[in-house]
Amino acid sequence: MESRFYYIFLVTILLLVQPVLAQETSSAKQTGLIEPQIERKEFDEALINTNDFEITLFTGFLSIEDFGVNSVTGFRLAYHVSESLFAQLSYGLSTAGKTSFEVLNGGAPLLDDSERDLTYYSLGLGYALFPGEAFFSENLTYNNGLYLLGGIGNTKFAGDDRFTINYGLGYRLLLSDSWTVNADFRNYSFNMDLFGEEKTTNNLEYSFSVSWIF
Repeated sequence: MESRFYYIFLVTILLLVQPVLAQETSSAKQTGLIEPQIERKEFDEALINTNDFEITLFTGFLSIEDFGVNSVTGFRLAYHVSESLFAQLSYGLSTAGKTSFEVLNGGAPLLDDSERDLTYYSLGLGYALFPGEAFFSENLTYNNGLYLLGGIGNTKFAGDDRFTINYGLGYRLLLSDSWTVNADFRNYSFNMDLFGEEKTTNNLEYSFSVSWIF
């Protein structure tokens, strides 16, 4: 009989002590966790925001079909509709060189000096592709990306106005929220009939530019 009471007493003590031991064990496990100390660096990321205007000055080379490669300068004005889409107005100036026929023949030039001046304007759209980051060093990183271009406009050359379609590809590097540098490759396509037969010409432009965003 005594042993039975002793057994009941031990079981009762275990039932009372077990929840307390479980709680202490759980608390010990929780306090024993090592929480990582992550130091977060604050930085101001350069971005082009919606409703921003952009003024661009550019210079480069324009390959006028049959008239050689010539320098080109101009400006562009863009409006950013969204982070990816923007509308752009472009204006450029160039002067055509001599054709191979004029050089080899040595006769009267096909165009006078005023007719060799080429001016164009175009209105088009651009769409940003593959935005990313350019790493120049461990602590120096800039946002960058490619963009597609396309538009229509007019080219005044050889004494006539010519409807022009243009398209191309560009690369942008954001130096800050206000300044970017760009490299563009575009094709300006228009009809020309200086040699007796009308044909569609492809006039390739390579340009480098600096843009101010405001």
